[in-house]
Amino acid sequence: MKTSRLWVPALVAALVLPDAPAADAGPFGVPQLQVAGSSLGSAPVLHDGAPLPVPFTPDYLVGYVSDVSSHGLITYYDVTSQFASLRGNEELMARNLEFTLAANNSATPELIARAQQDSAADSEGLLFAFSDALGDELGGAMREALAENRLPKTEFLLGNGYSARAGGLASSLVFDKMLHGYPRPFEVAPGSVVRHDLPGYQFYEAAGESRSFPSGHANQAVWVSTLLGLMLPELGPQILARGADSGYHRVVMGVHFPLDVVGGRMTGTAAAADRWNDPKMRDALQQAAAELRAELEWRTGRPVAELVPAQSAEAAVEQYTGYMTFGLPPVGEAGVPMIVPPAAPDLLLSHHPGLTYGQRAEVLRQTALRSGHALDHPGPAGSWQRLNLAAAWAAEVSVAPDGTVSVES
Repeated sequence: MKTSRLWVPALVAALVLPDAPAADAGPFGVPQLQVAGSSLGSAPVLHDGAPLPVPFTPDYLVGYVSDVSSHGLITYYDVTSQFASLRGNEELMARNLEFTLAANNSATPELIARAQQDSAADSEGLLFAFSDALGDELGGAMREALAENRLPKTEFLLGNGYSARAGGLASSLVFDKMLHGYPRPFEVAPGSVVRHDLPGYQFYEAAGESRSFPSGHANQAVWVSTLLGLMLPELGPQILARGADSGYHRVVMGVHFPLDVVGGRMTGTAAAADRWNDPKMRDALQQAAAELRAELEWRTGRPVAELVPAQSAEAAVEQYTGYMTFGLPPVGEAGVPMIVPPAAPDLLLSHHPGLTYGQRAEVLRQTALRSGHALDHPGPAGSWQRLNLAAAWAAEVSVAPDGTVSVES
């Protein structure tokens, strides 16, 4: 087998995942819902002078056109359909396994602990785990608000694990995994994968009940971080990088290959686009964004833009970009023009509100990866693999008098 230097993510030492809340702290309980003037679910802690938490009314439980995938009812299979043609590429699949074993076998105790906590967060809720991307002060404020059940709309949409309303059957990838039918790393190389077990959890037993490609955890981390980044655009690239980090942690655990995580990023971004392009869901997300911003600014006494994130936007973009390919070799033709998926340009609305749809699409074109990387789909539907959302969000954009858009290098 031909070997070469593996890409290793530049992990940010400052990002230290906080201890999980105590069982009675509340952030992972039943989401609040306003019914007949009262609220169902965990009651918030009220403070004098603080914003009043107001849950969604029951009509926000249903009525979302995005409950049906725009890519095929209950799947996102066409987003990652290129995987079928890659399975016979022996060199690529050998590198895929090589990277997995290196990441799994060489992980430090600190990295293993983060990977374990992210693995446990999928069913409990990712908001608490992802709060570390916001920096010490803002992240701490978010964790306090979650512990006091003061973000009912945000939690209803993005929290509570698999019960999050902005998730759903299609974005769970249950059927995508069945269609691809690819085994897990610890099944492919059972004697080589180190099982990083944690008392009280069944990471490997649970993972063995479903197939490996694409990664459901990475998919969930991406759609949550994408929508949260749209809600807090000042910290968008950092939140995206934290979501991508969560996908890498699945490789560290030895339950996924890098290509699984790349596929999960692609489907998660497509699922987030479906949700954001749904008028009712966008309205709900904008209400949640107002709730979250008001709470954080009340707790810190400052606008979100004045608070220091855990890492710079430049570092976040570099980290996110590395996770887009994991250093795996290109398998297709270079120089193919980027076709932007039609659902993608509105994902730039929060970060580039003054641009037209066509100009936002051009920003995505100019910040995209080169063609030919594994899972790149060069067809007319566009390539979710090449879409570098972190780079597009962080881009400095200039517009010429004739409307031509240029991304500053």
